[in-house]
Amino acid sequence: MEIFQAYTAMVRGVVTMERVETFSAAHRLHSNQLSEEENQRVYGKCNNPNGHGHNYVWKVKLRGIPDPETGMVYDLAELKKDMKTVLDTVDHKNLDKDVEWFQVGVYT
Repeated sequence: MEIFQAYTAMVRGVVTMERVETFSAAHRLHSNQLSEEENQRVYGKCNNPNGHGHNYVWKVKLRGIPDPETGMVYDLAELKKDMKTVLDTVDHKNLDKDVEWFQVGVYT
């Protein structure tokens, strides 16, 4: 699901723009450095071997002085494309198994 907000606040020539996206993904809180019992004690139900899901809100906020030729701080179409690249990787995925960036360490 996409939520889009763009706004400008001219403060000494600085413009702020924000894009908001949402996505859903699953993960499991688990440390390979702990025993199964320790993982269960530390992470409780979030250590379920099948994982659990969340709905995430991802906000990107950019501030800057607009380009005199384009009037833009950053091209909104490019920002949408950049964010889509990430969303295509994480949306409706198991972060532990499907997303390379999350396969190192324990993240919360």
